[in-house]
Amino acid sequence: MDKASVVPARLRTDVFITFGGKAASLLFGLLIVILLARELGPTRQGLFAVAFSLTLILIHLGGLGVSTANPYFAAREPTQQQRIAVNSLWLAAGLGLVLAAIGFGLKLVVPAVVQGLTWSQLGIALVGVPAALAALFLQSILLGQGRMVAYNGVEVVQFALTLVALAVGFWALDIDVTGALIVVTGSRIGSLLGYLAALRLSPSLFDAALARRMLAYGFRAYVAVVVSFLVIRLDLLLVNGYLGSRQAGLYSVAATLADGMYVVPMVVGLNLFPRVARSGESQETAEVFRSVAVLYGLVCLVTIPLARPAIQLFFGDKFSGSVSLYYWLLPGIYCLGMLTILAHHFAGRGYPKAAAAVWFVGLGLNLAINVAFLPGRGAWVASLASSIAYVVLLALHMSLFAREAGGYGVLRPRMREVVHFVRTAFGRG
Repeated sequence: MDKASVVPARLRTDVFITFGGKAASLLFGLLIVILLARELGPTRQGLFAVAFSLTLILIHLGGLGVSTANPYFAAREPTQQQRIAVNSLWLAAGLGLVLAAIGFGLKLVVPAVVQGLTWSQLGIALVGVPAALAALFLQSILLGQGRMVAYNGVEVVQFALTLVALAVGFWALDIDVTGALIVVTGSRIGSLLGYLAALRLSPSLFDAALARRMLAYGFRAYVAVVVSFLVIRLDLLLVNGYLGSRQAGLYSVAATLADGMYVVPMVVGLNLFPRVARSGESQETAEVFRSVAVLYGLVCLVTIPLARPAIQLFFGDKFSGSVSLYYWLLPGIYCLGMLTILAHHFAGRGYPKAAAAVWFVGLGLNLAINVAFLPGRGAWVASLASSIAYVVLLALHMSLFAREAGGYGVLRPRMREVVHFVRTAFGRG
């Protein structure tokens, strides 16, 4: 086996750039969560987390797969990139207004989902939805272009400025949940301006023919993207609805740690996506999956003794209940990370219907366990439900990939290959 085939130089470079960007964003994001938790406390932190998570769900529900279609078409049809960007802005504007209306409708029809949030707090959070949707669309074009410095740079700056703004707000202006939501909405608008500057768009009209092709591909990915995101984020809303904002605040801290763990395989899958879109091959995905399966497993194990002191150090004793929730989540964190690599592979292959359909199994299983066992118990049920759902989803993704690649043997880790992976990744292979 050629060592260079394990992690090609360009893939290695892009993975390191993206990992550096995500690590910086993660660090700033963690500091933001710590700041929010310490200044707001569990109950008000829970309210903020519910408002923020609701907007994230709306953004991913309303994206119609555009953020997946954009890098796919940008990689395959470079001459269309300006038109893809302009279409993205038009679509984000229209979809964003609809999503904001849906958010207000939820408070009218199902108020328990956002209990504790005032109309003004909800409105402030929803104002940022169109801008966040547009920023997400434009960022995905940079991925298709292979411009990983710009792709990551705007995001890092957004997180850094958000942290500074929140610190000033809490310590100089004595803001509360409402003020924190204003800062986050402003940061979303700022990130949109950053991506606009990076792409240097020329004014043009909406290209309906291109939009139809984008949405046709995007819809296949949309089902998987929406359902996968619901599996990840729906738990927090269910915990808030069944157990209250304090338990939601504890669960949000465990979920934040899970997000931090998830960044490693997500970065690898993200950079594989446009490469698979151009080549359509499975060999590179299989090689990367085999090595990451071992390395990511070791990373997950290392966090077991570190979780308790880390949570107590950064969040305080009030959030000690988050430790057990993280432990219940850990098997799911590993499985979610590994299936993310395969999910990005299928996205690059045009998202076969079977690859999209399996996510419904995970969502149904997650919902069934939560609805049946969460009321009257503890937030650990939500963590366990997520872990069970992700174990099943990883098994289904592996089955689909094995059919395509010629058997499960292509996914079996090989220790010599893992060593080559590490050496190549750090420039020694």
